[in-house]
Amino acid sequence: MSELAQIQAQIAELTRQADEIKYQQKQGVVAEIKEKIALYGLTARDLGLDTSYQPLKGKGSEGKRGKAEPQYQDEHGNTWSGGRGRRPAWVLRIMEEGGNIEDYRILR
Repeated sequence: MSELAQIQAQIAELTRQADEIKYQQKQGVVAEIKEKIALYGLTARDLGLDTSYQPLKGKGSEGKRGKAEPQYQDEHGNTWSGGRGRRPAWVLRIMEEGGNIEDYRILR
């Protein structure tokens, strides 16, 4: 038998032995985990194993859009992003007076 074949045979035997030890230890680990689950009343969700559970998106930072960049600015430093929500009073005033909001666009 060549040296390579001997080493491969040793690897196979050691792998078999490692699998046997793992199997024997696994039984104890599972019993210990079951004991802890019962003691603390843990659920699959607590352990991160319930894949059907989807946490609700709250009003935290995950569910919000980022703040929009200002697109318009008046002579007093008031800004407006030009899109989301109500138009600010200063924009409405300019439009009511017949002004063009594009005259207030921030040039970049």
